[in-house]
Amino acid sequence: MHKRAAITTLGCKLNQFEGEQIRQELERHGYEIVPFGEQADLYVVNSCTVTGKSDRDARRLARQAKHRNPQAVVVVAGCYAEVSPDALRAIPEVDLVLGNAEKLRLAGLLKPEAGPPPGGEHGCAGPVVHRFAGHTRAFVKVQEGCNAHCAYCIVPQARGPSRSVPPVHVAEQVERFVGAGHAEVVLIGTHLGQYGADRPQDGLDLAGLVRWLVEVPGLRRLRLSSVEPREVSGSLLELVAHHPRVCRHLHIPLQSGSDSVLARMRRPYDTAFYGELARRIHSLDPQIALGADAMVGFPQETQAESEAGYAFIAALPLSYLHVFRYSPRPGTAAAAMSGQVRPDLKKERSRRLTELSHRQRSAFAERLLGEQLEVVVEGEREPTSGRLTALTDNYLRALVPGEDALIGRVLRVRLTAATESGILAEPQLG
Repeated sequence: MHKRAAITTLGCKLNQFEGEQIRQELERHGYEIVPFGEQADLYVVNSCTVTGKSDRDARRLARQAKHRNPQAVVVVAGCYAEVSPDALRAIPEVDLVLGNAEKLRLAGLLKPEAGPPPGGEHGCAGPVVHRFAGHTRAFVKVQEGCNAHCAYCIVPQARGPSRSVPPVHVAEQVERFVGAGHAEVVLIGTHLGQYGADRPQDGLDLAGLVRWLVEVPGLRRLRLSSVEPREVSGSLLELVAHHPRVCRHLHIPLQSGSDSVLARMRRPYDTAFYGELARRIHSLDPQIALGADAMVGFPQETQAESEAGYAFIAALPLSYLHVFRYSPRPGTAAAAMSGQVRPDLKKERSRRLTELSHRQRSAFAERLLGEQLEVVVEGEREPTSGRLTALTDNYLRALVPGEDALIGRVLRVRLTAATESGILAEPQLG
């Protein structure tokens, strides 16, 4: 009888990809993978440590797992385990704590007699994933780690210095996902725009890698995850704006619309640079989706800085925002700063920016009504309309009528109406 294993992943796309690597290796070692809420012999919490909440979530999930089956082995792996291993080892319900490099060897640590993954591992890439279970879109890790030291960020301690996956191994992973039927692949990394900087022998930066990967036979479309403002090159913009297999979507972190806050954050640009970049992208193609991260409540953020930041963001041609409340991370420069902002102020500033994001997203969608766009049909139905959810290349969620047989397919649709449930779309023939 197979032992049962359950995995839950917190945090970023990189963690989700590595969660798939863990799942695959456990299956290879004979484990049956079950949902995290079920009885299992092994529970793996693939953790995040970007915020205090993510740490609390990891601890809560580990305790719940042990209470579900006191005989189970409970593992906390990933970034929280990398940064705060002693805190986790002090929790009675946690049996094993593994950092980011160790977690990809979990199955072998539990069953060493089974040996390493077939074909070995590719540096920071880890083993090739055969399929991205339960997803129509697949994430492909191309880079890990970060050499920047933004004042608020714990990621360099959790992920280490920037390392790029060799391009031949990236291509192998993309080919594997295309062969498994994934209609879209998303290139991910801790600091994606630094791709290739540590591997001059390959002669490829991020734009060069994209230009190479779009030639993979059968690839329908390729999407980029977050790229830092100073790493959005002209050649990368040309690919996003004009290549038919590259999604018209850029997520470019801003963090604050106040120059004084950006300086305290140690961000390497100012609002003038960011604003010029955003307007350049919009002028290339107004249908490119441009998203940004915005953090509220950074230490010493005054009401005037908050208002200035809001006004700057409101004037940008953005399609959406990801809004975060600053969370002190021990060991970072910002955690030791005076002038920590009250939680109620963070909450109110977050609420205002989140409402602005909703308006930006709605305005972007309404400008595209009547347009014909390609979508990848995903595996969920919107509860109110019963329609299938789908994603346009420029990052709009569309609701499409049809049977489950459409899931995973690429369709051409016309956007017909924006509703509270989402954007209605009708399949187009031919």
